[in-house]
Amino acid sequence: MSNTIVINSSNATSQKHIFNYNFINGSFTCNENTKISVSSVSIPYSWFNISTINNNNKYTLTWIVGSTVTAYPFVIPDGFYTTTNINQFIQQKCLDNGFYLINATGQNVYYFDLSYNVTYYGTQLLLFPIPLSLPVGWTQPSNFAGYPTTAIRCPQFILPGSGSIGSIIGFESNTTYGLLNTPNSQSILSTLTPQGTVVNSVIMRCSLVENNIAMPSDILDSFPITSSFGNNIIYEPSFNKWVKVKSGKYNIFSLSFNDEFGNALPVRDTNILVTLLLKQE
Repeated sequence: MSNTIVINSSNATSQKHIFNYNFINGSFTCNENTKISVSSVSIPYSWFNISTINNNNKYTLTWIVGSTVTAYPFVIPDGFYTTTNINQFIQQKCLDNGFYLINATGQNVYYFDLSYNVTYYGTQLLLFPIPLSLPVGWTQPSNFAGYPTTAIRCPQFILPGSGSIGSIIGFESNTTYGLLNTPNSQSILSTLTPQGTVVNSVIMRCSLVENNIAMPSDILDSFPITSSFGNNIIYEPSFNKWVKVKSGKYNIFSLSFNDEFGNALPVRDTNILVTLLLKQE
């Protein structure tokens, strides 16, 4: 026969990726032929792709005033960002630091741009030359950073050697992108595959499991991420994948969610619903 176990937010621990289940009768005895499987999982997609924990939240912009090139490092706040969101953050920093002008139609003109390149499965970086003076009919903001004076120059986009957003957008870390002394716009395509997220699938581990041919030996199941950030990931196996349980008497067991490398999944929302089947033969 089999028993159904339901785990939800009431089983959450201070380590949000771990859930503890206490057997109702105080203990449960598992014999040599006890097995466990996942019946269904509903878990919110609530972990960030850019964060301090992931160490992937930094980039630097350069701007030229006179003949002086100054580097401005920035840190993106923890969150889930698409390439479009990252570009919006970059443009906001351009607004804050005066790295833009206003054209004759009243539109802001930015000299940095990141966008998807669907054709090449990559990210496109565009850098535009900063004019030597205010173009006719344009205006400059009150906090405008200034113009180069020695030549028409492009700003640069720099990814540090540690903590850069490079893997998310598909650009190499510890690299400076863009040539300074050029009057031409520059278009640079990412050379790496943009990851978009640091987690591509979820591994479930259970302290009851005895899987001696795997490492770690407590892997219960795994499932892909099938929804967008902020929505529930639903996993319902089409058949029972029974896994051996360690024999013994248990008062409590733990269930944890990890990424494909076994690292703790940095979940922010513990409002899960997991149904497990425990079978004894």
